[in-house]
Amino acid sequence: MNTRRLAFALALASPLLAAIAPTRPASAALVGAGAIEINPKVSFSHSNLKREGYGNVDNFTDLELAPTIGYCLNDRFEVTSGVEIRHQSDNGTSATALGVLAGLTYNFRPQGSIVPFVGLGFGTLFTSGFTFDNTAVLAPALSGGMRVLVGDAASVNMSLGYEHETDGHVSTNRITAGVGVSLFPWHAGSAPPPATVSGRTRSR
Repeated sequence: MNTRRLAFALALASPLLAAIAPTRPASAALVGAGAIEINPKVSFSHSNLKREGYGNVDNFTDLELAPTIGYCLNDRFEVTSGVEIRHQSDNGTSATALGVLAGLTYNFRPQGSIVPFVGLGFGTLFTSGFTFDNTAVLAPALSGGMRVLVGDAASVNMSLGYEHETDGHVSTNRITAGVGVSLFPWHAGSAPPPATVSGRTRSR
């Protein structure tokens, strides 16, 4: 999808998501100290290129999986780490890269159920297994956006970003836009498990 169109769609969707999100102050608990965030990321793209005067059509396919996990040091700073699996196919020639990612996210003060954020990250991709042959460095990876809290343990995230990637020979600059979800299986507002005494459950 064209990045400008996706960014325009995010702008249109923001007021709607804010309206349907809960208005009670659950945001501070979700991103408070000790909270854990699980953010599964999947992206897919396919394109073809037809040159005038040539009979062949070039086909390009990209599939990227980048699940990350974050730990909130406090209600502002969150450290993240994850893995990346990137599969690319150009005219039938395929290559798969494996990588590791790390970063730091700053969560601004919640505005009702909306939590703005900015992030800085970096990573390394290995296209020949976990060796230093054919290695690419992803740095910096800048992002900014907002979370719209949904329920007590999830959020819808909208973001724009910039990524610079180089393997020492070829450098790539990417402008990114995305919509995703995060799960918070443990956060400051989670209810503790009931205590069990002599085979009976006692509520605290």
